[in-house]
Amino acid sequence: MGENSAYYREMNQAKRENIKQVKAQLPQHTHAFIEECLLRYQINTVYSYSHDLLIFYQYLKQNNPLCKNLDTKDISFDVIKSLSPADINEFQNYLGFGDRENGKRGENPRAVARKMASIRNFFGYLVKMDLIAQDPTAKAAKKKREIENEIFRLDSDEVKQLMDAVANVQVKNKHSKALCENTAKRDLAIITLLLGTGIRVSECAGIDLNDVNFNTNTISIVRKGGKATDIYISEQVRNALKDYIKHERPMLLADEKEPALFISLKHTRLSVRSIQYMVEKYGNNLGLTRKLSPHKLRKTYGTALYNKTGDIYMVADVLGHKDVNTTVKHYAAMEEKHKQMAAQIDIYGSEDDITEVP
Repeated sequence: MGENSAYYREMNQAKRENIKQVKAQLPQHTHAFIEECLLRYQINTVYSYSHDLLIFYQYLKQNNPLCKNLDTKDISFDVIKSLSPADINEFQNYLGFGDRENGKRGENPRAVARKMASIRNFFGYLVKMDLIAQDPTAKAAKKKREIENEIFRLDSDEVKQLMDAVANVQVKNKHSKALCENTAKRDLAIITLLLGTGIRVSECAGIDLNDVNFNTNTISIVRKGGKATDIYISEQVRNALKDYIKHERPMLLADEKEPALFISLKHTRLSVRSIQYMVEKYGNNLGLTRKLSPHKLRKTYGTALYNKTGDIYMVADVLGHKDVNTTVKHYAAMEEKHKQMAAQIDIYGSEDDITEVP
């Protein structure tokens, strides 16, 4: 498991190859930044940084008069040195509002903030290396980060309805229903696992059959960032997995040597996108006002665990958050509810009920 897993080795290698392809489209003066990122960060982070940087240079080609007739890889470093905070603000508005003339839709504030983090990191590197004197992103507008007060999650009744829908293959489309009948036990095992452990969809997709240990009631997974760890599974999760592994997984296999736990109808490892689509499909059947996703199932688990225990550190450990502040941020609304509840509790009772301590 971990970095020795063939699945993760192949996935990381594919991303490295993709980063090389993106580098080839970028000017030479960006290459050292990407190389440093490869030494400092996880491959997923560098993948995002390189793609965000390409978007920035494509924007310059499209909107900066000095770059109109150039390929992105030929944009001069003089253009970068000439950029002002106003130019950076224009780029942020381009990301947020889009460009109707070129068919580009605007992105949500969180996506804009993530891309801007990449661009700020790039300009910070240029300043650090004394390649530019002033960082134009330093004085550019930076939207105050908003706390998500409402955590979209399923309540206990909705969880039960979802489990029933998966177990009984309740989907609206007849063609989808026919396909789902061939993977009903797999889908139930995945939904039960996500709701019963709170693991990320990428962690779920990466599980191999030999990562599941019914003797210790654990599953070995690779956390975000590449760290391998064992998670404990409940009896409900174990039963769903055993039923799938015994009665359905063999029917989905084309090669008995396939290591993946969850198999697609194409007889290969079920992808992250396929799991997302499957969860969304069953969520649509419930008539939810928002799209259901594996991440929302993760939040459902985290919220339920926090409500039961009130222990934010336990939630952080189980969800695999490196920093408990990440957990606090996501569950700030629950903290507020606890404060409101505390104000309504008469913890001491009437004065007559208070016993003086001798």
